[in-house]
Amino acid sequence: KNMITGTSQADCAILIIAGGTGEFEAGISKDGQTREHALLAFTLGVRQLIVAVNKMDTTK
Repeated sequence: KNMITGTSQADCAILIIAGGTGEFEAGISKDGQTREHALLAFTLGVRQLIVAVNKMDTTK
């Protein structure tokens, strides 16, 4: 509820993407939460998106 309310009033949004091995793929998969949030923001009229990648220093 809070994500939808805030996004519907926003001019732009910040999307934090997990950059860890396997986490990025899971987030943008068909049922991923990252993909869902980006699509929801677009649907609610947000046309400017700042993307930040987290956990880029993780090694396996």
